[in-house]
Amino acid sequence: MKRSFGGQITLTVCLIFLTLILLSTATQLLYKGLTVDMMEEDVTAAADAAAGMTELFSTGELRSAQQLRVQLNYTARATGDDVLVCDESGVVIACSCGPQSCDHLGWQLDRTLIDSVPVGQTAFRRSLNLGCYGEARMAVLRCLQSKDGALRFVLSSRSAAEVSRRLAEAIRLNVLVVFVVMLLAIPVVWFILQRQMKPIKQMTAAARRMAHGQMDVRVDANATDTAELNELALAFNNMAQALAKSEQKRQEFVANVSHELKTPMTTISGYMDGMLDGTIPPEQYPKYMEIISGEVKRLSRLVRSMLEISRIQDQGVSPERKRSFDLCQTVGEVLLSFEQKINAKHLEVETELPDQGARTLADPDAVTQVVYNLIDNAVKFCAEGGTLGLKIAQTKTGKYLVSVSNTGQTIPPEELPLVFDRFHKTDKSRSADRDGWGLGLYIVKTIILSHEEDVYVTSRDGVTEFSFTMPRLTG
Repeated sequence: MKRSFGGQITLTVCLIFLTLILLSTATQLLYKGLTVDMMEEDVTAAADAAAGMTELFSTGELRSAQQLRVQLNYTARATGDDVLVCDESGVVIACSCGPQSCDHLGWQLDRTLIDSVPVGQTAFRRSLNLGCYGEARMAVLRCLQSKDGALRFVLSSRSAAEVSRRLAEAIRLNVLVVFVVMLLAIPVVWFILQRQMKPIKQMTAAARRMAHGQMDVRVDANATDTAELNELALAFNNMAQALAKSEQKRQEFVANVSHELKTPMTTISGYMDGMLDGTIPPEQYPKYMEIISGEVKRLSRLVRSMLEISRIQDQGVSPERKRSFDLCQTVGEVLLSFEQKINAKHLEVETELPDQGARTLADPDAVTQVVYNLIDNAVKFCAEGGTLGLKIAQTKTGKYLVSVSNTGQTIPPEELPLVFDRFHKTDKSRSADRDGWGLGLYIVKTIILSHEEDVYVTSRDGVTEFSFTMPRLTG
C-alpha cells in the first residue's frame, strides 16, 4: 500500500517513539538492577557498622545498652537504614530508633530466619516481612559470636517500597523525556521530510507535464542540500533533455518520412487518376506506367533501407556474422559496379591500396554496403570530370582507415555534423537528388558504430572525404 507524505511522517514518528520506548525500557531494567545493588550495598554497610558496634558492646568498650542505641541511631541517620540487635534467641535488645523509647525492644525475630544464618555469615533478603515494621523490608541479617561464646544477630533493613519509589521517579523522568523528545521530533521530522519531498513533488509535477507533451520542463537541482536528491534531480533533467531530443528527432523523422513519401505517392496517385479518368490517353500508358514503376521501386528501396537500419540498431552485428576478408578486394568489387556511372561523368579514379591486401574481421555484407553507399555518394556529388579517390591505410593504433573522396562542391562547416543524420540533405529543396533518400550515410554510420568503429567526414578546398576504421588482422 502506498504511503502519503502524512503517512511518512507518522511512520517516522512511530519509529522514533518505538525506539525511545525500547531505550527507556532497557534503561529502566538496568536502573532497577543498579538500584537494588546499591541499596543492598547500603544496607550491608549499615549492618557492618552495627556489627562493629555490637562487638564493641560485647567487649565492654561500650559501657551500656543506651550507648549502643545512641551509636546505632547515628548509623541509621547516616545510612537511612533501621538497625536491630538481637540476642541468641532473636529478641531485640537494641534498636536504632533512639535512646529514649523504642517499640521494637523485646520483639523477637522468627526462629526460622535466625536458624538460616550460620555463625559469622550474612544473609540478604530483598523482601522480608517483619512484624515489628508492618511492611516488607529489604534486609541484611548477620550472625556474630562474642568472645564469651554468646550469639548476637544484627538486622539492618529499609523499606522495600523505597525501590519502587525510586523506580517510579525514574519512570516519570523517562516519560517526561520521551514526551519532550517527541514534542521536538515531530516538527523536526516534518520539516526534514517536507524539504526532502519538495524536489520529489517537483519531479512528479514535471513528469506529469512531460506526459502531456511539455518536454521543456526541468527541476531545480539545488532545491535541496541532500546529495542523493541533487543527483536524482540532475538525472531527471538529463532524462528530460534526452527525451526532448528524442521527441524532436521523432518529429523530424515523421516529417521527413512524410515529406519523402509524399512526392512518389502524389506522382503515383496523379498518374493513376489520369489513366482512370481518361486524361492520359491509352497510347501513353506504357510511358506513365514506367514512371509509376520507378516510384514504386523507390518506395521499396526506402522501406528496405529503414528495415535494415532497424535490424542493425536492434540486433547489432553478431559474432557469427563476422569473418575474415580482404578490404582491398571488397573495395575493388564495389568500384567495378560503378564503372558505367564513373565513365558517364568522365571521372578520374585514384586508388591507394596495400599490395599485400588488408584483411579484417567484420560482417562482409555490411562493410560492402558501407563502401557501396560511400562510393555512390561520392560519384553522385563529384563534379563532371572530377576525381574519385579510394585509399586504405594503417593507423597508429593498428587499424585500417578506409577513405572515399571526391572533388566538387565543399560541404559548409555547419552542415558537416549533420551529414550522417537520417533524411538529411544539404540541398534543402530536396529536388537535386531524386534517387536519394538521405539514408545512405545514416546507414553507413549505423553499420560502423555497430562494429564499434569510427566514421569521419572532412570537406575543404573542394575535396570531400569520408573515412571509417576497421580492425586489422595479422598473420
